[in-house]
Amino acid sequence: MFSHKSLAAMLLVGMLAGVQAQDVAVSAKEIQDTWVGKTMSGRLPNGGPVSMQFRPDGTGKLVVAAIPYPGTWRISDVGYCTSWLGIRAGQERCFTVKRSGTAFVVINPDGTEGGRFTEIE
Repeated sequence: MFSHKSLAAMLLVGMLAGVQAQDVAVSAKEIQDTWVGKTMSGRLPNGGPVSMQFRPDGTGKLVVAAIPYPGTWRISDVGYCTSWLGIRAGQERCFTVKRSGTAFVVINPDGTEGGRFTEIE
């Protein structure tokens, strides 16, 4: 039989494990501080490779299946916005980001996952 202290300790550990497993919103400031000047690499929802660069001057590059798309980016109130030549007719789209474990998960405006970046160089 468990003592009250043992039971309380097990409940606390279980609750903390649940908190750690939850996704955490990434602030616009963290995106600015972590992504700018780096190359983010990962996978699209369909499993295809993707990489993205945000340069300090507001230009960037998205590479999908080895095809590069130049464009621009900016920080928004809750994430970031991009415009890529050759994608969405160059129209800007804004995204939010959450951290899931060590991955940055990009969330589309409709709430679906847009990609998962697991490497920053």
